[in-house]
Amino acid sequence: MFHHSSKMKTSTLIPLFLTNAFAGALSIGRTDLVDHGLNTALLPGEFILANGEHLEVVDESRLQEFLKIEGILAEPPAWDESWLNFTYVDDINSRSSEISARQASCSGTTSYVTDKTDRFVDWDVQMSPVVLGAGSGVDVSVSSGWSIANSVSVSAGLDIKVVKDRLGGTFGVDFSRTWTSTTSLQYKTTIKDGDAGTWITRPWTNRRYGRTFRGCPGSLTQTGTWIADSHEDGSYDNAKWVSGFITACIKPAPTSGQLTRCHGGGVFK
Repeated sequence: MFHHSSKMKTSTLIPLFLTNAFAGALSIGRTDLVDHGLNTALLPGEFILANGEHLEVVDESRLQEFLKIEGILAEPPAWDESWLNFTYVDDINSRSSEISARQASCSGTTSYVTDKTDRFVDWDVQMSPVVLGAGSGVDVSVSSGWSIANSVSVSAGLDIKVVKDRLGGTFGVDFSRTWTSTTSLQYKTTIKDGDAGTWITRPWTNRRYGRTFRGCPGSLTQTGTWIADSHEDGSYDNAKWVSGFITACIKPAPTSGQLTRCHGGGVFK
């Protein structure tokens, strides 16, 4: 799970390059790579947008239009830390009395309720090492071994594996799923002297807030709370990844410490 601060910075998108191996795999919408020519820089302000199996080169206005149509928030909503602060106190005497009085077979049944769902563009997910520019520029490409995963967080007392399995069956999502980048992603960009940068994905994230209850209808007792984050399958050059958009985060090279994210708090590795 990716939890970052709400401090925002603006990323710099410098020209993108696609190798011959990748160009043939694109399903282009508005922008046709043939118009640009192979190994030619895309226009400033363009993004590589992947939604499921569809891959498209878009500008900022097309990206915002897409997000609006899909109902995807352009920025992550604030993470509600207080949601997981619920503490369940099991009153055994009261529960035993209730069970005896009602003779209810459903008294031990656990129910799940989803209170809120957000779909949004998440913070930067790193896809290459950080590179320092030098001379006329240094190339950096998407590389293997970078990952992003679905996740579930629960309040104290809940069994996270049980919650994952139950939510997975309810929503048809594998909450233990991890995607890992591969070297077949043939993107390349150049980091100029004095700058530092890395390739990133900003994935779509579905965040659900919910609660767990035990007991029979009409006599439910809340036992916990949960937050579940899931991503959607995407594909880049026949490599499995998440739906979202790829770009480069490039900034003036830090004089000390590590490169900070363009969107979200924290630093790159």
